[in-house]
Amino acid sequence: MSLHLPELLRGLAEIFARPGAFPKATLEAVTGSFWVSEPLTSNLESLLASETADLAVAYTDLFLVSREYPVLHLEASVHRTGLLRDPALLHDLDHHYEAFGFDVPDGLSPDHLATELEALAMGLQRLGNANEEELPKIVSNLLGLVDLHLLPLLAELNALASLRPIHPAYSAALASASSCVDLVRVGIFAFT
Repeated sequence: MSLHLPELLRGLAEIFARPGAFPKATLEAVTGSFWVSEPLTSNLESLLASETADLAVAYTDLFLVSREYPVLHLEASVHRTGLLRDPALLHDLDHHYEAFGFDVPDGLSPDHLATELEALAMGLQRLGNANEEELPKIVSNLLGLVDLHLLPLLAELNALASLRPIHPAYSAALASASSCVDLVRVGIFAFT
C-alpha cells in the first residue's frame, strides 16, 4: 500500500501530539511511495530504525519538562513571543484553518506543531479537491501556513535540538517533518 503526503503529515503529527506515539504502519507504507524524495526517505528510514521503547519518557524530557536542558516547546507562540497561545498568532492561524475547514483537535493548542501538521494535511486534501474558484484561496493559505508558521517553527525546533541530546526517533521525526514541509512548499508553486 502506498500512502500520500497528507497521511504522512498526519502520522508525523501523531508523533508530536502524544507521548510515545509511533505510527509504524503509516511510516512503513509511506517509505515505499514513489513520490518520497531521497532526503525524506533517509529521514523516514532513520525514524523506523529508531528504538521506540522509551519514547514516552523521551517525549516528556524533550517537549514537556526537562531538568537539564531547555524544553523544546512545540507551540509556536513560545518561540515567537515567549507567551502561551499568543492571540495575534492564533488569530492568523484561525484564518488559515478556516480556509481549509479545519478544526483544532481537542487537547492541542492551535499553534502546536502537531496541529499545524494536521492542518497542512487537510489543506493539501482541500487543494486536491478544489475547483478553479477555490484554488487561489487555498494556495494562499497553504503558503501562509507553511511560510509564516511551519517553516519558522521547525527551524527553531531543529536549531534548539542541535544544542542538546535528543532521542534519535524525535530527531528523525523533526527532520522528516521539515522535509515534508519543504516538499509541500515546492509543490505549491505548481498551482501558482
